[in-house]
Amino acid sequence: SDSVDLCFGGNYCLDGGPNEERTASDDVRAQQRHGSDGYASLIAFVNNLQREQKKNDWKITLAQQTIGQHVRNGKSRSATTASSLLARGELRGPLLRHLIDSEIQVIRNLQLLTMPEEVDVADEVRAEYESIASRQKDGGPEVSAERVSKCANDFVGKAIHKNFHPTKGRFVMIRKFGVDLRQGKIHLKPKEVVPAKHLETLFYQAWERADVEADDRNRQCKGAHSVRAMEETFNMFHADSDNVNDSSDQNEHHHPHHPMFVMGLDQWQSLLELSLSIEHPNATNRIWTCGLTDGGLHNMFLSESKMWLFDLGEPNLEPIPAFLTKFLMSFFHTLGMEEDEEGDWVVRFEQDDASGKLRLTERTKAILPRVMEAFNIAMDRVIEELFDGEERIRMLLLRYVVTQLISDAAFCIEKWRIKGGGDEQRSEHQYFLEKWLWRALWDVYASEEIRRRYLTRMVFRK
Repeated sequence: SDSVDLCFGGNYCLDGGPNEERTASDDVRAQQRHGSDGYASLIAFVNNLQREQKKNDWKITLAQQTIGQHVRNGKSRSATTASSLLARGELRGPLLRHLIDSEIQVIRNLQLLTMPEEVDVADEVRAEYESIASRQKDGGPEVSAERVSKCANDFVGKAIHKNFHPTKGRFVMIRKFGVDLRQGKIHLKPKEVVPAKHLETLFYQAWERADVEADDRNRQCKGAHSVRAMEETFNMFHADSDNVNDSSDQNEHHHPHHPMFVMGLDQWQSLLELSLSIEHPNATNRIWTCGLTDGGLHNMFLSESKMWLFDLGEPNLEPIPAFLTKFLMSFFHTLGMEEDEEGDWVVRFEQDDASGKLRLTERTKAILPRVMEAFNIAMDRVIEELFDGEERIRMLLLRYVVTQLISDAAFCIEKWRIKGGGDEQRSEHQYFLEKWLWRALWDVYASEEIRRRYLTRMVFRK
């Protein structure tokens, strides 16, 4: 029968039909078949698997539920992810130290795998940024994110094109989603009404109430409206940590003191500037990611002796701070993905009957301090060991985290719509789609909690 050794160093036996057109040379085919070329063998396997998937309508993502399963005492058991340990309050002490040690060792191993000519592109990216800044300072047109080079985009972990593209970016998408909700263009099922109402408050009112041009004076006006929208959504926030009328000379592009999702599509410029401003070589030197594009806690199996990473994507070259984004943001992000006894995601909020605002559930209030503590320990360790205690890197890492959380909120809304959410006909055949809207709310909350708790305080201490 057909078989394949997934180590891709052994025998590759899954083959096409006898009449199938061949495009590779006989030598390459032989290497693929006998496993002497691991990469070619992997590509050949993927190509054949893709054909089989289309022919048989396989939904490969269902296999994720069985990754790490093993049989013990006749029963199937799943391996424990780092995110499940975090949600249970068990990611602490020696286990947390082992997680951080393993993450740091992975990065050092990736440094060894990176070719010398791949490491340093900081001067090239800096020249591009300075050219953009110079043109705009001289009164030239604002440079759109879509005009940024691939090299500069990769330098910040692909955050520019993905989030700030003027028509396809995720920050544009969430604003349009708020407008569509307000205009009644989105069909909502009964269980989707409450989370959608709050998302409308955040993504419509924070922008449209002000309805002003984004000059320096009106940035503060828009910031005030965005803070008000946050306070109308969540009753756990207090305005004393956000002085939106602050007149200090702090660079608000470097140190945002308004919610991240209303900072505008030009905030990629300050992100790129910040990423170039830190002198430690590990802050700007690139590593080859080996396909570890999402090294979050939910994609790690963790025990007292080992850590396994099991989610691979397209390999890329990026600096260590960008690579750390998914790892650090997942301390908060994965709480929105915790499953209950029925296999559904836990909703982290409950609605106050009197005010209509959302408040954290008691269970979330209990776990959040432990999550903050684990996050702080991880942040301190990577700064000390990878950047020799260079404190300026903390601002960049936090900036990546809060931006990625908003990006993931947009991803959740996008997944909701892809699965039929908002479409009257398609959604009638889908169930539990509201979980994506609740998860989007959690990501927004977590981003704002981190921004207020860390970024704002860092600014006003300076």
